[in-house]
Amino acid sequence: MPSRKIKHVKSKYKHVRGIERQGNIYWCVTMKGISGEGFKTEYDAAKAVDVLLIKQGKEPINVLKRAK
Repeated sequence: MPSRKIKHVKSKYKHVRGIERQGNIYWCVTMKGISGEGFKTEYDAAKAVDVLLIKQGKEPINVLKRAK
């Protein structure tokens, strides 16, 4: 069987991780209890983390800001 090389890429956002497969980078959410969905951009994954935090009643930490 051929071995699959998977490389993890560090993100500048919290709870976001990149996975490099065959030259493409897919971004996913790495929060406890949340299964990671793949995103094409790092920004979209960070936005998804903020939406999940808002749904849990917490403050967004990456991209979104609280409306005043």
